[in-house]
Amino acid sequence: MGEQMRVEEFWKNFNLGTELDIAGRFLYDGLYAFHLMETFTREEDAFEVLYSVAVGVERLIKIALILSDHDKSTDQGAFERELITHSHQDLLHRLTVSHPIKIGKVHHDFIAMLATFYKSRRYGRYSLASVTEAAKERDELIAFLEKHLQIKIDVTTMFGVTRNDLKIRKFFGKVVSKIALPVYEIIYQEARRLNLYTYEIEYGTKASKIFTFKRFDFLDEDILQAELLTYFMSDKATGPNSNLLKEVEALPFEPAEEQDYMLALRSESKKLMILDQLDALYEEHVSETGDRLALMRASYFSLDSPFNDEEEEEDL
Repeated sequence: MGEQMRVEEFWKNFNLGTELDIAGRFLYDGLYAFHLMETFTREEDAFEVLYSVAVGVERLIKIALILSDHDKSTDQGAFERELITHSHQDLLHRLTVSHPIKIGKVHHDFIAMLATFYKSRRYGRYSLASVTEAAKERDELIAFLEKHLQIKIDVTTMFGVTRNDLKIRKFFGKVVSKIALPVYEIIYQEARRLNLYTYEIEYGTKASKIFTFKRFDFLDEDILQAELLTYFMSDKATGPNSNLLKEVEALPFEPAEEQDYMLALRSESKKLMILDQLDALYEEHVSETGDRLALMRASYFSLDSPFNDEEEEEDL
């Protein structure tokens, strides 16, 4: 009995603690993918958002169910089999039997959208029928936003396509928060009841943004980016890293494309779009490429510590 109890405690305390971090990472990634959506035209963007959020919410609810209901079950196998489901609605219903969660119709609609996506849309394009049912997840995400924001989202007009603006981003994050945070609170309370630390999140991780700082959009990060750029362009930036960059002549990027450059600091896809331009600028304006690359890399490290400035091996 004692050995079994230790196994259960380890499972709930450590394994589920890892699961909580994983759930937070999925939620973070889904929210970040939504933040980076400039418009709603691409079904791939909608898939990335819904997949990540759906997995994060599902795993989060399952953690809460285990902590809440496992000690009431005498059949471990049956209990584990009951968790093998991707029905977000069923999982949430089971959890609310013992832990009422106050959420509105918008949140139930959101959960239903996640469930439909995970059951029917996730592998929809592997079917021939998808030829006549293209972009279902995108259209359902748009329908959800239009219904609850009372707006019209255009994805067809060449010059009038709807942008993913501040209002939409904040709304999406708030909807996810109203589902995720009550479930996390149940995890917190149940872990405390069991004298466990499942709820603890490492500071500075993706999951800590969700569960510790309770931030469900990336608007503050955008402001931080702008403020840091302002600092580095000012006379106040006198540290070794900024001084190193000031010694290097800037490449002649296009002033008309500065918005894309700003976005590239946060978006990996934007970086990829500008890398070809960077290659062309290096070829045309940089005579000692190796020296400049070494300086650029050095600017990311503490200049009080040694850094690897050896030339990269070729043909790895």
